[in-house]
Amino acid sequence: MNRCKLWVLGLALILPGLASTASRAAQPQSGPSTLYGVEIIIFRATNVGGAEDWSAMPSGRGFGSPANRSGQPAIVKLLPASDYRLSNIEGGLRSSGGWHPIAHAAWIQTAANWGTHTGFSLADVGINVPELSGTVYLERAPVYIHLGFDVRYQGAATYTIREMRSVKYNDKQYFDHPAFGIIAQVTPIRHTDAPAPN
Repeated sequence: MNRCKLWVLGLALILPGLASTASRAAQPQSGPSTLYGVEIIIFRATNVGGAEDWSAMPSGRGFGSPANRSGQPAIVKLLPASDYRLSNIEGGLRSSGGWHPIAHAAWIQTAANWGTHTGFSLADVGINVPELSGTVYLERAPVYIHLGFDVRYQGAATYTIREMRSVKYNDKQYFDHPAFGIIAQVTPIRHTDAPAPN
């Protein structure tokens, strides 16, 4: 067998395995007990400048209409500050002068099914800041995991972030508003890594 035929045969054997690996990497783990680590930092602007009215309620980007589907999420464990992965980012925000962190939390949860719009209040995930209220959503679709926020910050006025988007595991996501913002990260948790519930 000549070198060209060997190369083609090798390629034919390797490509299906690569396609299968890529497919598994793109899809969220399935099953009712799949766990996800979620970490968020909420921060406010030191000054909200300009004459524009930043308090106007935004439309809910990415939410769509609620569907009647099963799959209620559950919080498995709230994580201590020693387990935070985004502490360096919080420190950078604190030293920037332009932003001030007001909440930082991390937890492990199951995800709701896509379209159910069932989430957790900020208090449920350990955020009890008088200026903040709202809900965090994590929904599992066939191909992607979706993270969303409907969060209000009460400063000089009431400011709102209301957005749902598909996210990649371990990527830092920035949900922005001129008055405040949210940095978030979602990490898949293997069953062997899952901590015991509180």
